[in-house]
Amino acid sequence: MIPTPTPRTFRTIAFLGVIAAAVALSGCEAATSAAPAVSSNCTPKDKGLTTYTPGTLTVGVPENPPYTKTEGTSASGLEIDVVTKLAAAECLNLAYVPITYANGIPMISEQKRTDISTGGWYVTAARAKQVGYTTPTFYDTMGIVSKKDASTVSDLQSLGAVGTGTGFSWNEDMTKVLGGNLKQYPGTVEMKQDLMNGRLQASLDGYAVAVAAYKGTDFKVEPAKKDDRVAITTSQPTIAFPVAKENTVLSNAFSALIDSYRTDGTLTALLAKYDLPADLLVPADKAAASIR
Repeated sequence: MIPTPTPRTFRTIAFLGVIAAAVALSGCEAATSAAPAVSSNCTPKDKGLTTYTPGTLTVGVPENPPYTKTEGTSASGLEIDVVTKLAAAECLNLAYVPITYANGIPMISEQKRTDISTGGWYVTAARAKQVGYTTPTFYDTMGIVSKKDASTVSDLQSLGAVGTGTGFSWNEDMTKVLGGNLKQYPGTVEMKQDLMNGRLQASLDGYAVAVAAYKGTDFKVEPAKKDDRVAITTSQPTIAFPVAKENTVLSNAFSALIDSYRTDGTLTALLAKYDLPADLLVPADKAAASIR
């Protein structure tokens, strides 16, 4: 998830119709939830966990498939699947609050309206000054989308116009390589339109997001191969769940559960569910050394 905004694919525009409701919230009680109530007989894995609304895990949800997608008062996606397991293990009800990548961190650190955020947030030292993190789950990388099976930066140099989302960490490096052939777009939707109509010959996006966005099309998505000219291809960013910096008990409990899902194959199975390769799983030794 790199001190620039997260690998969000910058899809916040699609969410503006509902974000006003989140901004207007006076507390977590107004969050929406379609999840069934936790049974009174449920025994949590860890006792004494605290959340902003007692007994409820309030989750910030941006619109960023395959990580997160809103569905009425509920949500779905790769990270929602993980959060659902975490909440079930700790006997917590789930409530979802719509967020954007602009307000997602302040909703935790300042407004105290969400306990955890989803959406594929990169772990960065700059962001760690504002929030804590669970142990990381997955890697992300730059995805190359084209009809030419392009998988290297060198491949892109001969294709022509290449699109990228505003704010991606690789933009400075790629501008040095492609110069005026690199065209910046507000988000995935706009890039996809120009790629489909031939104005672009390739586009760059977060790999997992691109896989979801171009599923069922004639375009192929390839993870960018290593190229020393582009930092993200040599050092993949890791993704984790932001949590309140002071709520280390909750973060540690969730991290222990995530580590167990890493070991028992749960996270690998979830990657496969969303047509993502197993090598996006952050291994245990790398996770143990991550910023928390």
